[in-house]
Amino acid sequence: MKDKSDDIEAVDASATSSSWVLDKISEPAWNAYKAMSETKQEHFAFIEVLENKKKKFNLSPSQDDTEKLKRLLAEHDKQVRVFTDSTMALKASHPEAHKTLFEYIAQAVHAESENNVQH
Repeated sequence: MKDKSDDIEAVDASATSSSWVLDKISEPAWNAYKAMSETKQEHFAFIEVLENKKKKFNLSPSQDDTEKLKRLLAEHDKQVRVFTDSTMALKASHPEAHKTLFEYIAQAVHAESENNVQH
């Protein structure tokens, strides 16, 4: 599974230090974003495993598989709420830091999409 820190390094390497330095105040929201992204990847990766089992072996998900999928989704939902709460608090207290955070996230997503291009 790809680590989001790889994307962060790509953003840092391509961005000027003055325009993409996140304030310390943004750290909780940034960490929440990384956790949310990680739980999303774990959930999607497990869905892919289940789909491959079905395609290759005609095996439906077991009860354990279904429970694991529910746990992964619940954890992702929890991380989405943490991210939402932390970004709303950041926006209320430091609107400029909030704007910078989302610009930074957009650059990270863009860098990730460029790294995932397949030919």
